[in-house]
Amino acid sequence: MTNDDKSAKKGFGFEYQVSSMFQCQGYLTRRGIPLQYGISNHDATDIDVLGIIFTNPFQGHRIICDCKNKARSKPYERIFWAKGLGEFVKANNVFVALNKTQWEIIRFASTGGVKVLTSDILEEYTDERHAFGLADCDFYSRYESILQKVAKSNSTINNILSNTRKLYLHENPYVAINICLEFLNTVARGLDHAGNHNKDHRDTLKFLACELTVLVGLQILWICSDVLGLPEKARRDHITSKLTYGDLDPRTANDLISTARDLANEIIRSSVPKSVAPKSVEFGPIDPPPYTASLIGLIERALARPSIYLTMPQHLDFLLFEQGLKGKEYSEEELMKVFGYGISDERFKVARNILSFVRESCGLDWKSMWGKGDSTKPEQPSLSKPNEAVTSTSNEKPPVTKDFASSESKPQQVTMDDESASPNKVDDQNKS
Repeated sequence: MTNDDKSAKKGFGFEYQVSSMFQCQGYLTRRGIPLQYGISNHDATDIDVLGIIFTNPFQGHRIICDCKNKARSKPYERIFWAKGLGEFVKANNVFVALNKTQWEIIRFASTGGVKVLTSDILEEYTDERHAFGLADCDFYSRYESILQKVAKSNSTINNILSNTRKLYLHENPYVAINICLEFLNTVARGLDHAGNHNKDHRDTLKFLACELTVLVGLQILWICSDVLGLPEKARRDHITSKLTYGDLDPRTANDLISTARDLANEIIRSSVPKSVAPKSVEFGPIDPPPYTASLIGLIERALARPSIYLTMPQHLDFLLFEQGLKGKEYSEEELMKVFGYGISDERFKVARNILSFVRESCGLDWKSMWGKGDSTKPEQPSLSKPNEAVTSTSNEKPPVTKDFASSESKPQQVTMDDESASPNKVDDQNKS
């Protein structure tokens, strides 16, 4: 390994540490998120660490962190860089993580609305119990090398993998969720023929299935934020229109179709003998995606009980990346350590509903995905039957962790009602 390789590995380890710290504060965190610009979507740069959290009523908050742990990190340049990047992606808070620095640099950054994190601060606000899923450097740094190797040899996977990460910054959640579900259909077909691929290929497909499912949950919350306050009928019409036409205005799209139809009919009249020419060509309407009604149903349920949906992406993150891909048996004790509540909490039923939605919409067979065909992994955990008996955990208190971020960034604690969930076996999921 060259010195540059060692430096890069050390830098990635620092990013994992920062990601873990924000995960402790309740954020859904991701590393190396690419930022694009222009019509051709050129890659401009990437965000070292992105964090997303939702508070009532479906208010999304983004934080970004630029990470540099080199001895000569040029802190002033990093502060200006991070500040500009934060403005560009509309981040609510901007951070720069340095191994160590001087007080005057921290004070200078603060005057510009940038917070500096040092290694001491990271250690103080990080709880190893919360370093789960993709924040686990030991496990997922090795997994990343598998993804890169498979992507180099398979153009389809390379396209899905590179574009999936970009969806975390997509400005239109309706377009983003359509892309997610299209990719999930492709991944599901690949998993159906997993026996034709080697283990690295299968593991990459599993990773993509998990990441895209988390993104589906995240886009649902962004859609809830967009339609909040609309009357029910207007809300349903708005969602249907946006899923159908994406970024295009419906009237513009239909005018284009009408123009294309008239042009096609004119070409036929001028070039095809009248005796054999059809009376007219009709293209028909643009139908909404087949999953539209199910998605609207999920959004209606979320709007009716927002508090239990706010942390849904984080729960999906844990179930899929901490238990699923790591091949762990379900542990009530582990879940209690991380979230302060266990399998009977209703917030996990919400996560189960998303998994069911993905299964029904894309044909993703979770049972097959977590099957025992892979001898290197034990039986995979997931979710239980909906009619499984559960008990209320409303009196359970979550573990106390030090809160680094402002109080505005914390999701509100929820109370228990009639819904409950039991993460246990994905193959027994109910339909949403």
